[in-house]
Amino acid sequence: MVVGYKKEETLTPNQKLIAGVVSGITTRFITQPLDIVKVRTQLQAKDKSATWIGLSWRILKEEGFTTFWHGHSLGQLHSIMSVASQFHAYEISTKFVENYASQYTSPQFKKVLLFMCGIFAGCASATLVSPIEVIRVRQMVVKAQYGGVFQGAREVYRRGGILAFYEGLTASLMQMGPQVGITFAVFRFVQPLVLNYVAYMENPEQTDAEKKATETKQLLISSSIAGSTAGFVSKTATYPFDLAKRRLQIASHKPDPNVKTPAMTQKLVRCSTLMSCLLDMIRKDGLPGMYTGWTITIFKAQVTSLLIFTTYEMVCYAMRD
Repeated sequence: MVVGYKKEETLTPNQKLIAGVVSGITTRFITQPLDIVKVRTQLQAKDKSATWIGLSWRILKEEGFTTFWHGHSLGQLHSIMSVASQFHAYEISTKFVENYASQYTSPQFKKVLLFMCGIFAGCASATLVSPIEVIRVRQMVVKAQYGGVFQGAREVYRRGGILAFYEGLTASLMQMGPQVGITFAVFRFVQPLVLNYVAYMENPEQTDAEKKATETKQLLISSSIAGSTAGFVSKTATYPFDLAKRRLQIASHKPDPNVKTPAMTQKLVRCSTLMSCLLDMIRKDGLPGMYTGWTITIFKAQVTSLLIFTTYEMVCYAMRD
């Protein structure tokens, strides 16, 4: 396993940073259409009869295929900064725990520290990419109004000033810190279990070439299963904050009368504070209201986690050779 710092590791932090960047670009390119549907679902009033597949079809009919790629350029930048900063912050913090803190703590408390490393990585990443994410989400809602990077930045600033770039940051920290901590913790727990099981099931009488091919396959299988499990657990545990974050990120958005706004995005659900957002969900739809859009979000989280960890592991494995 190469996620996190290991004393016997042969890769440099910069090599792992490159692996994180490649992982982020690949994942964003594949999951961008799912992200469009996810965001649109989260910003609509809860409709029990609606499905994310039906919403996808409606977007395709009313706005065209290219709509699924609105905000993709910023999405790529977001992925590069988010994933790379997460892995880099996690690498640095776990290195500190392994080299220094573990000397003065018990094995049980060391596990707590490693979990806190994940939280630190998530919070650092969320703060870094917040301005980009606010612009990107608004591009996904009304592309014509928020246009490119600079047009989008000017429009966000015009509507709410500097603080508008950090709308939803509180919810993002409440979500991303625990989510990344849970993700890395679950991955570190599940991957060795799967890897050991797969290795146990393989034929021990193999040539060196066969063993090398087998190691690659084992790493791919274990990373896929662990990444998928980590994505499901972490996203489900923190989902209400993700939903609140999206609705907070459009708090200062106001439709431009000179720009055509798609019919689907003319009536958006928004809120001004995290607490009012959570209470409003419960008041209108009960606890299920806090999981509006959960299905498409979990599906996307599964695909994303699987791709991120698998790509990261395979790039690191390739650089070792």
